[in-house]
Amino acid sequence: MEMIGEEYFNMLATRSFFQEIEKDCNMHDIVHDFAQFVCRKECLWLEIDGNKESVINFFGGKVRHLGLNFEGGAPLPMSFFEFDRLRSLLIYDESLSNLSLNGSILPELFSKLACLRALVISQSSSFSHPGPNLITEIPENVGKLIHLKYLNLSGLCIKRLPETLCELYNLQKLDIRWCRNLRELPAGIGKLMNMRSLLNDNTRSLKYMPIGISKLTSLRTLGKFVVGGGVDGSSTCRLESLKNLQLLRECGIEGLGNVSHLDEAERLQLYNQQNLLCLHLEFGRVVDGEDEERRRKKEKDEQLLKALQPPVNVEELWIVYYGGNIFPKWLTSLTNLRNLYLSSCFNCEHLPPLGKLPLEKLTLYNLKSVKRVGNEFLGIEESSEDDPSSSSSSSSELSIEGCPLLENRYREGKGEDWHKISHIPHIQMSPD
Repeated sequence: MEMIGEEYFNMLATRSFFQEIEKDCNMHDIVHDFAQFVCRKECLWLEIDGNKESVINFFGGKVRHLGLNFEGGAPLPMSFFEFDRLRSLLIYDESLSNLSLNGSILPELFSKLACLRALVISQSSSFSHPGPNLITEIPENVGKLIHLKYLNLSGLCIKRLPETLCELYNLQKLDIRWCRNLRELPAGIGKLMNMRSLLNDNTRSLKYMPIGISKLTSLRTLGKFVVGGGVDGSSTCRLESLKNLQLLRECGIEGLGNVSHLDEAERLQLYNQQNLLCLHLEFGRVVDGEDEERRRKKEKDEQLLKALQPPVNVEELWIVYYGGNIFPKWLTSLTNLRNLYLSSCFNCEHLPPLGKLPLEKLTLYNLKSVKRVGNEFLGIEESSEDDPSSSSSSSSELSIEGCPLLENRYREGKGEDWHKISHIPHIQMSPD
């Protein structure tokens, strides 16, 4: 489904259906006006301002897709609940006081809109102006929305999700990104067998995954899988449980420092997950303790990363907080790799030989120990050292930030590093 949808999207993009694709996928104005004309009886978008009374029942009972944008603390019009046959509801509360939408409204909303297929609830001031009226919990009767396929709660200040959420058997996509206070996922999440996307990136308070995650065999996207951290080890999903999710296309794994035994990573057999295209590996921050502790972390991380060899067809790879000195050999065998992001690998003094890979973007961030780039990094043969333009590297964009030793050599324009790097078409350096 996702691959077919991507084909359609690319096809529309080539026909100028969208504009500003790099920033936002905005529909072209002419196409947007035509779409509004065609579905004017079924789709409705309303700006609700607290300075004037809002009456929305004028549009009758034919509306199936409704968007509400609240400003100035405007209350939710009571006539809203007459739209009991809505299929899509998008609510954006942009008022600083958050008086428009609060937790007391949600139970009635869920009980009267049982036909919903898609629901978005957003409070834009959750981060910038936290206040007493913010939504901090989702009511238990969310389980009544049995037809729901898409639920977006991203950015809300919720601490938990009710177990009744696991009764939404038709749910395919759950977006809880940037729910920074969210501490746990429902224990019964394994009941959501139709789930295809669990978007839980940037949930910094989420420290473990319930064991039911391993039952979501339809998952294509898993934004964040946290290793360990649960108070009850028997209810915490282990790293090797990801082996069951063979359809995964995108996956982020955090807390790799909590892996207790190397064979747990080896049993995962990550290299066999042939559908995996995007992989994020985060090991945890480098220990600021004794040299012996740092040495143990270095050795453990090197063995662990070696065991976490991804499939050769992976296209995007992130390695963050890696404590080893060297990168495994498998990195140079990823012949489809397009985007590589190396961040906060503090002990690495030498970059891996990436010159033969078809990289389109390479990001080096906070690599404090890297002093120079070797010929093998850019794929320069020994016989052509004096001519870096003959490099076989096809990297079209190189971004270097927080690498002080390497950046100083580049800025000074001295040494062979500047001579080798300067020919790359698009290079971005961190500001002075």
